[in-house]
Amino acid sequence: MSRLFVAYFMLFCVLPSLYAQSISIIESEAEIQFLFVDDDVDGSLSNFNFNGAINLDDLANSDFSGSVAMETLDTDNWFRDRHLRSKKYFNNKAYPLLSFKSTSVSGAGSEFLVRGNLTIKGISRPVTFNFRKLPGKLQGTAQINTSQFDILIHDEISRNMVEVTITLPYTTQ
Repeated sequence: MSRLFVAYFMLFCVLPSLYAQSISIIESEAEIQFLFVDDDVDGSLSNFNFNGAINLDDLANSDFSGSVAMETLDTDNWFRDRHLRSKKYFNNKAYPLLSFKSTSVSGAGSEFLVRGNLTIKGISRPVTFNFRKLPGKLQGTAQINTSQFDILIHDEISRNMVEVTITLPYTTQ
């Protein structure tokens, strides 16, 4: 009877922890894309640096944190990119990084929410990303208003909406 108990204990308590889905983000393949909704201008940011820890079996105790260099802002228009990086907008010389730090992760399965603070130009605001687990990657989307970060593309605040999509390829550990 005691051997049977030990076998059940190993099967139900120890083995599941061996298969916990901790993952490693492949930073070099991560994509941060954005769309200025009102102007239908899209672009990307690169050189993503991930410093969190994600366990797909324990999302509540996971940390989604990272940053990206503002100098990598790219809209496929050199003149517009230079203008957006200037003091008037993102001011990438004074504020070289855009960063995100999660405060909570909720949900389970293939869809979950990541709440946290997005910092642009030294201004932090709460943002919620809706994430989906896809084969080999996590993809999150959020909407922000750039006026909350002292970036006024348009004088009318409602016209400063940006859709952000983050794609995080990963490997399991």
